[in-house]
Amino acid sequence: MDIIAETSFCNMENPFFVIEQRLCRIEGLIANLDLRLGEIKPSKKPDRVSEYLDTVQVSELAKVKLTTIYAYNTRGTIPIFSDETPIIYKRDEIIEWLENGKKLTPRLAKLMEGRKMVKRSTGGHSNDTQF
Repeated sequence: MDIIAETSFCNMENPFFVIEQRLCRIEGLIANLDLRLGEIKPSKKPDRVSEYLDTVQVSELAKVKLTTIYAYNTRGTIPIFSDETPIIYKRDEIIEWLENGKKLTPRLAKLMEGRKMVKRSTGGHSNDTQF
């Protein structure tokens, strides 16, 4: 009996024995967790929504005809991110524009001005174009 008690006492004082016990326990927990996660069916991840939209996507989001979006572009009443071909819009700006009754909010107007895309009334012709 003394040998067993002495062995147990030695094992308790041995830090490697304690570490081994803890490691075995952690491995068991990980194996159990791995089994439980395997039982959970992976849910289908939603398709990532693009931050940028083209004119067709904006017309679908706004539920208007494509020609209407082109008219908004011409009047400068829709927030445009890039007027290069193809015209690019930012989703969050279009949503803000829609929530504001298809009118530019002060924030959107400031963004457009910073992008130099605000249409100014010039009496029917542009004074900005120089040849």
